Amino acid sequence: MKKFGVLIFIFLMLFSNADAKWKYNPGDIIEGQVFFGKKNTFKLPPGKFKVAVKSVEREFKDLLVYQIDEKSGILRWSIHFYATGRTDWAWWNPPSFCERTNVYFIKKYTGNKKYACWMVNHSRGDISDNKGFWAKVREYEIANRLKTPDIYVYSKYSYSKGPKVWGASYYYNPELDGIPKPKSLEWDTNEFHKQRVMNYPKHEEFLKKFISISANFVDAFNQTQKIKDTSKLSLNVKEYISNVSINVGSGTTTENNSKESVVNQLKSLKDLLDSGTISKEEFDKAKKKLLN
Repeated sequence: MKKFGVLIFIFLMLFSNADAKWKYNPGDIIEGQVFFGKKNTFKLPPGKFKVAVKSVEREFKDLLVYQIDEKSGILRWSIHFYATGRTDWAWWNPPSFCERTNVYFIKKYTGNKKYACWMVNHSRGDISDNKGFWAKVREYEIANRLKTPDIYVYSKYSYSKGPKVWGASYYYNPELDGIPKPKSLEWDTNEFHKQRVMNYPKHEEFLKKFISISANFVDAFNQTQKIKDTSKLSLNVKEYISNVSINVGSGTTTENNSKESVVNQLKSLKDLLDSGTISKEEFDKAKKKLLN
């Protein structure tokens, strides 16, 4: 009987991991960070974000959030998060973007049943997918008449260890930082392209800053997963973090943004506590980590 009880406990633990999901619904306003299940978090840039699309396809749970620039009404951030709970697979192969060499910046580590890949690249603003998650995103943007840029600069990060996968793509509108509208809308002839950006100093300076900005997001994820600096899976992101900043639209200094981010994350934690998503013990632990 005792053994049977232990087996039930193990099954429930595995089931709860497999059923992990985003605790948000379209229309929700969030700040600071997003939670996948109870323990896995992704950092958000400063300010408020609106949950736009939530989707479940096979093992993957996807979430897309937007931030609109208040002054112009133009899209500033479009951020895609995805993750799995525990899956039936023993491990995952690295995604195809890990092998790219034609992007401005990329770092990767692939090991036995684990990997971490991080890149900074540019992308067209239109969506060509006819089905799946990104088709839903396109329909949302059309239905809500979102003013999107022709070209995004974005960072893409994916991490897997054993049967689980996590990922995030932070798409940003560089025009809101004074970067001129693109002369070419084709990916391979655009000013941000790796082979052409040296001819456009403002564009290259922005890409370098964006590497530092995105390094903060990857570093925050490493802390969530307790990936130490000495681990190859950390990708040594701390060495890319500097004091540079991009226009977050709040008009505050970097120091004030940091303080504001902590306050927003505390508010998010309190909301999760009040809704019963996390326990009082988990709340106190996360709060202590933030304040330290």
